[in-house]
Amino acid sequence: MPWAQQATELPRVADSNNAAGIPFRFAADGPAGPGWARPDEIARSYFHEDLTALFERTLRLDRGLPERTALRWIFTGPNAGFTVELTSSSVRIAERYYNSMGFYGGQGNYPVKEVLALQKQFTGEARTVTVIADAHLAVRVLVNGVQMLEAPMLFDVTRHQLMYAAPRTAHLVVAGVMTKPEQQAVTVTLRPSEKHQTMLGFGGSPSIPAYAELSDAGKRQYWDILKRYNLLLSREYPMGTALKQDLSNLEDLHDAAPHYYGDNFPNGEVSSFAYSRHVLALGGDVVYEMWALPAWATAPYQRAGVIDAWNKPLKRAANPEEYARIVVEYCRKAKAATGHAPLIVGIQNEAEEPPEVFAQMTRTLRHRLDEAGFQTTQIHMADASFMFLGIGRAKELKKDSAAWNATDYSATHEYDFQEFLANPDLYDARMRAMHEASAGKPFLATEICINDPHYQEPSYRIALQTGQLYHKNLTELDAVALMYCWLLLDVEQPTFAGSRALLEPDRTRGWVPVATSFQLRVLGAYSRHVLKGMQRIGAESDDHDLLTTAFASDRGETLVLLNRSVTPKMVKVDGAHGAWVQMERTGLEEENAVAAPAAEVVVQPGEIVVLSTYASPTADAAK
Repeated sequence: MPWAQQATELPRVADSNNAAGIPFRFAADGPAGPGWARPDEIARSYFHEDLTALFERTLRLDRGLPERTALRWIFTGPNAGFTVELTSSSVRIAERYYNSMGFYGGQGNYPVKEVLALQKQFTGEARTVTVIADAHLAVRVLVNGVQMLEAPMLFDVTRHQLMYAAPRTAHLVVAGVMTKPEQQAVTVTLRPSEKHQTMLGFGGSPSIPAYAELSDAGKRQYWDILKRYNLLLSREYPMGTALKQDLSNLEDLHDAAPHYYGDNFPNGEVSSFAYSRHVLALGGDVVYEMWALPAWATAPYQRAGVIDAWNKPLKRAANPEEYARIVVEYCRKAKAATGHAPLIVGIQNEAEEPPEVFAQMTRTLRHRLDEAGFQTTQIHMADASFMFLGIGRAKELKKDSAAWNATDYSATHEYDFQEFLANPDLYDARMRAMHEASAGKPFLATEICINDPHYQEPSYRIALQTGQLYHKNLTELDAVALMYCWLLLDVEQPTFAGSRALLEPDRTRGWVPVATSFQLRVLGAYSRHVLKGMQRIGAESDDHDLLTTAFASDRGETLVLLNRSVTPKMVKVDGAHGAWVQMERTGLEEENAVAAPAAEVVVQPGEIVVLSTYASPTADAAK
């Protein structure tokens, strides 16, 4: 219901009768719009353009609106839309979803549900209306250059149109133009002599039960996708609480501890050496990390005041010797079945142990691995769910110099990024603290995804925010590996799937893997061209909103450009060692589209452009 509020006094703006743009004109007593279902509606005006993921558009009116009429600016997308309504004394925004029969209220010719409405009154004459869909997961409405409304906006919109609501008996004319920002020139400077981290690669965790559901054709497609997207770091969720003492059920699907995720069928913790063989054959590597340990690998813990991840007193802790025995035996089995032990072993995933137990697990594991001949298998620190916890774990581990020396990589999950999803730069301080706590150890971003239900919208806008996190990991944390949570997951709820997994089995197409959302293409903008062994080099943009990352190897250089502004950027690159031979575009409409470089490199709002001085093998596979 309406509430009292102070009306905003609008500033006067100059006449815009001669402004350049796309014109529109409405006459209240003019001809009715053609077509069905609108028998006496004033003909609408359609702007025939495809909106970019982020955008700014402005209506410039020749004069103020007559009283008791309304100009409605309608934005639509595949799942939802919003309308900005301007009258002579107010502006309103309303968001609506229309992608489910669950939204049908018994009226209208399609299901729809309004989920948000905001209104603001003003005094003075409204002559410009600006809509900005920005990289803060918001839509803002300005009148005469003054911000009047701001609303959260998670969904994508792709088209827009205008309608004028007015009495058909009066001669009322509304006219003007629609404008958009002009492109801006940006200079990016590469500094090849400035060397940073050397990459291990990209990947994530497969649900082995979901992989088993794929058809033979689906499995072939799955490996083609992983090769094409260079997602060749396989982070196992191995058998945990149900593991037998002789490790005889490591690969038993029936013993996989289930991850139900609401009403989904089980996606569980289990190993598959056949899966690992595929990864290794493609040039990838395996990262092995247990979660909750079986009861027989734990021991009573008596020290008071230690709280677990569920905020309960810790009563049992890992038995470091039994834990190390499990890992060493897994390495033996893996080498026998695949020819290789895992590249890296993580101490424990998201489990809470006392700091001294984590330290003892690390020391004991290093000793037992070396003793068994697995000197090249490396160790990363125990994974925390959130970076602020990871910072604390790194600081505690450093107190034990032997345990810290036995640790090859710092690591953590990054679910606390969701606290800053609408303002990613606020996460930088936490990332810098993790970098400092790592004290020179290479960093692994071991789980990235969106699991907060408030943000489970399978939109490009959400995926783009995750893309900013990839950039920040590579530049703030010098990450050597980025791993999405799930590569493949069998999911019932599509919104959950769209943010939690890159791929899901599609039973309607013969049990083949399909992308759940835009997350795969955004990760691919980085993973497809930043190959194992490449080293990050210095790259600087003179525009804060053009996020720039560069890598080099003996074969050439790769430059990744992410435009998080609402303005197109025309990019000039200084310092590249060779000519660009390949360009790839990723956006709302572009799925890692490979092409020859353009004479002028323009990065559209919300777009990611990758330039390479060599032909990437993953790009060749996509042709």
